[in-house]
Amino acid sequence: MSRNLFLTLFAMATVVIAVNFFLTVPQEWYQEEAVIRSAEEIHHEEDYIYELKTVNGKLAVFFYGEKQPRMVLDVYVQTLPKLDQQQLHVGIPVKNYEELLKRIEDYSS
Repeated sequence: MSRNLFLTLFAMATVVIAVNFFLTVPQEWYQEEAVIRSAEEIHHEEDYIYELKTVNGKLAVFFYGEKQPRMVLDVYVQTLPKLDQQQLHVGIPVKNYEELLKRIEDYSS
């Protein structure tokens, strides 16, 4: 009798954990995808000078639209928060030199 009770409680706990997982985790995934999509949409604007991306796991500075980095910094992207890593994988457009310096400082500190 106690074995049946244990199995029933175990099954109920498993169901509760599974339902909780499927109701909470996808919301985070959707939020991250929305941020990445908005970063991709920004790429269509033409008033950007620079772009920050990842090259060989490091932070790199590109002139906007170019394929070769102008500078690769000793900032390892894997040390940054996951959302920043995802945005850098897509590319972050930067309007001017002052903004570029500020973003580099933010990522390197």
